[in-house]
Amino acid sequence: KQWYQRRVAITAGINRVLYQDFGLRKNADNYYDFENNRIDKVLYKKTGIPITIAILYHEVATRLGLSLSLINFPRHFLLSFQGTSGDTMYIDCFNEGDILSRTQCLQLCPMSNIADKDYYFQPTTCLQVLSRLVRNVIAFGQIVPIHHNRAFFALNLYKIMSYLAPEDYDSAVHAMNFSLDLRIKCTFLQKFTCIEPDVWSKYCRRVGQAAESLKEHLSVKRSKPDRVLFKIGSVMLHVRYNYTCVVYGWDECCMMGEQWQERMGISQLDHQASQPYYKVLAEDDSERYVAQENLLETRSVFISHRDVGKYFSMYDGERFVPNAALRSIYTYLGND
Repeated sequence: KQWYQRRVAITAGINRVLYQDFGLRKNADNYYDFENNRIDKVLYKKTGIPITIAILYHEVATRLGLSLSLINFPRHFLLSFQGTSGDTMYIDCFNEGDILSRTQCLQLCPMSNIADKDYYFQPTTCLQVLSRLVRNVIAFGQIVPIHHNRAFFALNLYKIMSYLAPEDYDSAVHAMNFSLDLRIKCTFLQKFTCIEPDVWSKYCRRVGQAAESLKEHLSVKRSKPDRVLFKIGSVMLHVRYNYTCVVYGWDECCMMGEQWQERMGISQLDHQASQPYYKVLAEDDSERYVAQENLLETRSVFISHRDVGKYFSMYDGERFVPNAALRSIYTYLGND
């Protein structure tokens, strides 16, 4: 009982320091922000999601000599310790360190109909925690786009998963489909032990076919069709999401695969995948692929993007001037 009271006193102290003095809080308003999964960003912004706040809480408790277990509970990561009568008590770090019983934990997800199963309450390993974090980032990236070369960043996350959880069939399938969208063969997928040899052979054939279909897409464009309304170097406004961007390329129709089109809701657009699509550098430092109907030419402003110099030689106050590398692809620009 004395040890239990000491644990309660320590958790009360942690709660006061973390949530009141430091100001750590849950990011309920922007739960699916990618940065909620980064410990450094959680410390900087003082907001996070259950798993990252629980990790911070656990590390502070460990340094104070308090042993807590990490509980990989569905949809809501928890910590646990032993109560006075031998019952396990749970800490809800997302809600300022509330102490919960097992029954109260089940009420955290009332819409999920989670049964009272022992495996939901078993302590988890650091490797399993890391796997869940990686899955979070992958899942969050499908809801809110990850900036900074997000496609290749996502592939690196799948690569990490192939080492952390080689038996994870869902991650293997998602990674294969994602790489097919990008028309890139990823040899790390062989690390997934759940991929059968015949599935791997089929995947390799499909990547080869996708790469062949991309040749025309990557070929030199010697003229701009009339249906492609906007010029390379023009500053645009996205009419739905209200961000400004600069055009650095175009396709006469959407060249992305079915999986990407489904994720992005292309079927909901008036002209769907048959309209021109533009490659743009956005003001938030991301690169995007945007349907023509979602763009509107706007007042020219300088777009501060880290890759502006990769495609443009200067900004003349009205538009960005394509550099020699970009002109070698869009050769008609020499006469534009």
